[in-house]
Amino acid sequence: MHAHSQPDSRRSRKPQPRGPEILSDWLGRYEVEIDDSQKAVSVDHGRLGDVVRSVLAAEQCAFASISLAIVDNDTIHELNIRYLQHDFPTDVLSFLLESELDAASLPIPKGVPRGCGKRLEGEIIASAEMAKQSAAKYRWRPLDELTLYVVHGLLHLCGYDDRTSKELALMRQREIEVLAEWGLTPHYAEPE
Repeated sequence: MHAHSQPDSRRSRKPQPRGPEILSDWLGRYEVEIDDSQKAVSVDHGRLGDVVRSVLAAEQCAFASISLAIVDNDTIHELNIRYLQHDFPTDVLSFLLESELDAASLPIPKGVPRGCGKRLEGEIIASAEMAKQSAAKYRWRPLDELTLYVVHGLLHLCGYDDRTSKELALMRQREIEVLAEWGLTPHYAEPE
């Protein structure tokens, strides 16, 4: 079907992926609070909450309390100046407030995700306005771009970094794996 054609009412639309099934014993481990103060994008808060929980479960975090703020470019620009002294808007900011290893998770085996066994408290601030602007460039929905920002911020809280090319490659690979569970492929993973 072409982008400009009308959907055929006789065909059923392909359902959007709902993401991975999260075992009920994992659900109680993760508290997610979402505050949406922007007007640029209609945000499915239930879906974003599920994304947060699925990333934490995939990372095998023992417990997490995550505050997610969805804001506009002016707000994230102001926060970027205030907390990081960067005078420009950005896509996502993450602040790790507390991180400790859960005693019941010790010892942590080698080869597990970086969030494994951690008890996390953190804040993620993502710009829906920037997601809307970037989504057109990458030819996907603003909510998909926003989902990428949320996953990226969560992976920072779990211990991933993107300051070196080696760390960036590891972080992007983990983003690709997590987003694939939601039927999403980030632009940097597509063949050129």
